[in-house]
Amino acid sequence: MTTETTLTLRELLKRECGYVPSDSTLDLFLDRSEEIELDAGAILVNAGDTDSNMYVVAKGIVRFADMNGEKERTFAFATPGTVFMSKHSFVHNLPSYYQVEACSRSVLLRIKRNKYEELIQSNHDFALWMLNLAHEELFYQEIKNSRVNNGSAKERFYAIVKNRPEIIGCVQQKIIASYLNISPEYLSRLRAKLKKSD
Repeated sequence: MTTETTLTLRELLKRECGYVPSDSTLDLFLDRSEEIELDAGAILVNAGDTDSNMYVVAKGIVRFADMNGEKERTFAFATPGTVFMSKHSFVHNLPSYYQVEACSRSVLLRIKRNKYEELIQSNHDFALWMLNLAHEELFYQEIKNSRVNNGSAKERFYAIVKNRPEIIGCVQQKIIASYLNISPEYLSRLRAKLKKSD
């Protein structure tokens, strides 16, 4: 990984939650990672596979999807600086419930579970950071419910434009439509209306 990428990623990681880990803690964390490059559409974690690794998005955007009946549903995105894992696999070594797929050409860091556990046991600062990241994720779930799952389709779309503009610019329309639970055609009309009002 280049120094420029590392510095940028370090700053993003420091903004992921209210607790800011020290630079030395971040160095220990990043030094235990390996870089993975994914093309757009490449699958990182298949639903039904067991993957107990932790990941960090360094560049690009990945999405989390499941099946709602016979329809694929996007329910979350991860952008640079986001730390994530398959919780089923990471916590209980069970098959992943969801699929993780790159929405654009992406670079991720993979941290093996045993490396994570070594850091949790040996570094109090790292343990506090991980706890606060977990709290932030719980908070985000409620925010998502208030911003994306509530209101009209137009209000939900405008909330993404306002709060997650990087997704609008880089992610395929059909995936954004899936996230909003609307048709791609209706999303296209909403985008056209927004463009006219600018």
